[in-house]
Amino acid sequence: MSESEKPSQIGKKRSDENQPLTLPGIHRYQFFTNLKDRGWTLNLDRVALFGIVSALLATTLKPILRGNPATIYCYECRACYATQDKCPVGISLQAELVVAGRALDYDRFIRNGGLKCVRCGNCQSFCVQYLPLPKMFEIMQLETRQAILAGIVPQESLIHGLRQGLIGKEFIDDVVKAIS
Repeated sequence: MSESEKPSQIGKKRSDENQPLTLPGIHRYQFFTNLKDRGWTLNLDRVALFGIVSALLATTLKPILRGNPATIYCYECRACYATQDKCPVGISLQAELVVAGRALDYDRFIRNGGLKCVRCGNCQSFCVQYLPLPKMFEIMQLETRQAILAGIVPQESLIHGLRQGLIGKEFIDDVVKAIS
């Protein structure tokens, strides 16, 4: 077949199905002219993307609005765990306290000894991000105290904290009142 006898390729639309896959669901050539499924693309589920973005926004906006924005910057390297021998009250998992402060998880904060922290600052010297850990723990302690007084914290967490000695002396009266 000579060049003049070949059918013209101009104006012929290539379909995406004939193109090789580069990733699952993504063809090497995808054309903007193929608008058949642009509302809900097969390549990117926009609902899932919206969910991911909204979860990230909630994770970052919640600490900012509560006045504890430094918790966002902790990337949980666990360098603060090196203070296990230097913590005067024996808190061994300081990063768990930061995560609890970020997520406003009172149960996690109490179970990891956040209410017995005396904010001495020994753990701050180990933080590779130079985060103000004592200040972050103080803010979370105040929020936890308010939640205890409001009856938001589960009774089981408070009872467990008392039995295990995870409640500091400045919070014992509030915890006992909440349990009674």
